Amino acid sequence: MTSFTDSIDFAERVAGVAASRWSKPSTTPVSEIRQLTDNIYRGAAFHQSTFQLGPLWNYLLLVEEAPRSHFDVLVELARHGSVLPPGILCLAGSGRQFHGFRGRPWSAPPGNIYMAVYLAPRHRVDHAGAAFTVLAAVSVLDAIDDVPALRGRAGLKWVNDVLIDKAKVAGVLAYTQSEKDAIVGVVLGIGLNVETTPHVESTPFVPRVGSLHDFVSELAGCNQHTLFQSLVRALDSNYSSLMGGDYAVLLDRYRQRCVVIDRNVTLCSETSVGDEKMIARGRVTGLSDDLALEIQGHDEPFLKGRLILDPDLPA
Repeated sequence: MTSFTDSIDFAERVAGVAASRWSKPSTTPVSEIRQLTDNIYRGAAFHQSTFQLGPLWNYLLLVEEAPRSHFDVLVELARHGSVLPPGILCLAGSGRQFHGFRGRPWSAPPGNIYMAVYLAPRHRVDHAGAAFTVLAAVSVLDAIDDVPALRGRAGLKWVNDVLIDKAKVAGVLAYTQSEKDAIVGVVLGIGLNVETTPHVESTPFVPRVGSLHDFVSELAGCNQHTLFQSLVRALDSNYSSLMGGDYAVLLDRYRQRCVVIDRNVTLCSETSVGDEKMIARGRVTGLSDDLALEIQGHDEPFLKGRLILDPDLPA
């Protein structure tokens, strides 16, 4: 795997690659990834190294402070017809103009994981609209589960939030491109608060945010480096399962860790806070294979909306 970084200190701290293994600064990468490096490094010099991170990955681009979302960069290049090699990881140490689902602002202070991934399946994937959200979400759970004190504690709030003790610690995004029946390109975005809890204004949809450090007493095994390594391994393994036709297995794991099933919820429209309208209210009875939300008393499941977890009713 070929890797680039604009900060050797950041690369050593997060990727674990010693300073001696990086080349002198350059602005000339291999041609097949030139468009991407031009967009990410914007003419600034970067160092280059080669090391193994797993069979899925061909390139790793590290940026200590990103001026814009790497997820957006990859999506824009894919949409404009750029031919990107498969197996790309982009990791930022912090950044500006980051966002979550439906373009909602995402605070990105240092100390956390801000990852964008490009994959090129080039074959049919069942329920592709949901499958890659499931892939990203389950992989985040696997990475968190690698921290012994957090094993089994994280859950999923429909559709793409990861919670620990009702505090949001991560979110995922997925974008897919198709040609005929084949998925030819996938961009995943993952934000995971590891060492730093962002300052985020409370809303009914996200009452509280947190970081993994808020829930562990032993910090040595819970940092950017360990979570980066765990997340990369989980993505590698779960992507292999998905490509092997095991979407049902990943979906079952998503459902098992979904905190909204058998809960009373309020589903609201996808508008700005304060302007939203209630679409449905009731107990969630399940999730369809496409991650549509099934709510008691409603004949049709819901694919869109913002969810509020209503208070638990006394037994």
